[in-house]
Amino acid sequence: MSQMLFGRDIKYVMLLHIGGFETVMLPRLIDLLRQKGFHFVTLEEAESDPAYQSNPNAALKYGGTLLEQMIEAKHLTYPPVPPQPMKELDAACR
Repeated sequence: MSQMLFGRDIKYVMLLHIGGFETVMLPRLIDLLRQKGFHFVTLEEAESDPAYQSNPNAALKYGGTLLEQMIEAKHLTYPPVPPQPMKELDAACR
């Protein structure tokens, strides 16, 4: 969606609710994301992206991400949803 809206990837903010499960899984999650090519920046650096300066002013019935709100505000068509990696998810949860 960021490619469609801005012509580039933007820096994202990942919000986590920390509890017992996350304290065990967070190191594994960070390792997996790094293996997949993600890198981490500070919240300040992510929020410095100009994409976060716009206010789509689009209240969605069920909430939504900033990108979803911007697509709605600009009356654009959502990009196709990629296939769900169900086999990979099932393997990761075992």
